Amino acid sequence: MGSAFQSTLLQRKVPKKKAAMLERLARALREYRVVAVADLRKVRSSQIQEMRKKLRGRAELIVAKRRIFEKAAEALGEEGLKKFAEGLSGPLAFLFSNEDPFSLALFLRKNKVRIRAKGGDIATNDIIIPAGNTGIPPGPAISEFGALKIPTKIESGSIYVVKDTVVAKAGDTISDRLASLLSRLGLKPIEAGLTLIAAYEGGSIFTKEDLEFDVEAIKRDLLRAREDAMKLAISAAYLTPETAAPILSRARSEAMALAVESEYPATADLTAAILQRAHQAALRLGALLEGKT
Repeated sequence: MGSAFQSTLLQRKVPKKKAAMLERLARALREYRVVAVADLRKVRSSQIQEMRKKLRGRAELIVAKRRIFEKAAEALGEEGLKKFAEGLSGPLAFLFSNEDPFSLALFLRKNKVRIRAKGGDIATNDIIIPAGNTGIPPGPAISEFGALKIPTKIESGSIYVVKDTVVAKAGDTISDRLASLLSRLGLKPIEAGLTLIAAYEGGSIFTKEDLEFDVEAIKRDLLRAREDAMKLAISAAYLTPETAAPILSRARSEAMALAVESEYPATADLTAAILQRAHQAALRLGALLEGKT
């Protein structure tokens, strides 16, 4: 199929760069059963490179235009993929994998990358300048630390930060001055990642809403459902390996209560319980009679 695909591209006189991307996408569509799509708006090239490293061995990430992807799907005669492509828009990253889309979405949520801050970025968490040697020689840089109210001292020809200092709270806008200093310190305070907006597997199309699931909420629902099912099964005396012990325990308790109520001394334990019940009844009766005299 690969050579036929290339021949078709040559006949149509497709530019080499575009032809190479078409062939790359077609090859990925043949090799992998799942294709997922992430929106690249506000995503930096450095972030993409970091995500490629994290995805190695799990998924192949290809940045391509929607129209080229659609052409690759058309060339393979995949109507489902063509329909999937038609619903996409904007700058896109295509992730090809043999993992199911939900596992892939969960992996991306759990594996954010750290990137350098730029002026105007929003802090994703509290940003702290750690205490210690900055490696920056004293000079004009001292005023930069001072302007940001970071306590420093000069030691061994370098600027030292005296104590851990919070320079931005989560949600704060990072200034150009702070971004510049963070960069000089080699800090990557911004947590970023890719978010899937759609996925395709075996003719099924998954939307962003399908892929944005709360794992903890699902766990709670499953545990609650399990508890409810256990209660119902025990109440109905439906025997399974899981319900056998509690059903037998419940039956024993009910049998003991019935035996005590009917004063049936079948065992030593029952005899003791019956006598204890009779003793308690006698004490109550005695107290009642004393109250009437």
